[in-house]
Amino acid sequence: MTTSVEHGQTESFRIVPTSVVHAQQLEQLQKLVFPTLSESSLFKTEHYLHHLKVFPEGQFVALVNEIVVGMTTTIRYHLDGNNQHSFNDILDGGFLNTHQPDGDWLYGLDIGTHPHWRAKGIASALYESRQKLVEQLNLKGQYTYGMLTGYGALKAALSAESYYEQVTSGKLKDPTVSRQIAFGFEAIKLVQDYVDDPVCDGYCVLLVRRNKKFRS
Repeated sequence: MTTSVEHGQTESFRIVPTSVVHAQQLEQLQKLVFPTLSESSLFKTEHYLHHLKVFPEGQFVALVNEIVVGMTTTIRYHLDGNNQHSFNDILDGGFLNTHQPDGDWLYGLDIGTHPHWRAKGIASALYESRQKLVEQLNLKGQYTYGMLTGYGALKAALSAESYYEQVTSGKLKDPTVSRQIAFGFEAIKLVQDYVDDPVCDGYCVLLVRRNKKFRS
């Protein structure tokens, strides 16, 4: 699965399946994309190499020439809205042995773009590559826990519940979750203590994007 997108004559990128040659670049990109995320939650080179053994078809990168400027990591999993777990729980030390080969949903664990390459359609293209995989595997959809990255700066003035309600109603714009909703995700519920990151004070939103075959 390869997607090419051009932006004028000098800017273009490709979405391709992740391979072993990308692993070291991906480790460096993680640090740029998630500078405030706990070190224990960042993927390293050895993790990416193992992901390609666990679920190779679920990993994608965005390339400019052969430089990795975007990425996403996924597993298959059963969606249970009542079964809360943390990001570190599902990471399994970064190795993703939590992957369920018979899982009926695609679980998006991360997505990110190099700061110099944002606002050029890379995230949208990565989400679309994930959705195409959902359809190819006949899964129910893709889901993720979107970080409320605007909440950490407002937590002294606003409860997480109020912030969530205002973001999902469109009264406030969250840098991450509002974009994910614009990409076709539906907000299901607010989740506390999912991730160790001060930008969201640990709060994330369970978001789903359904396979149209399974929409009622």
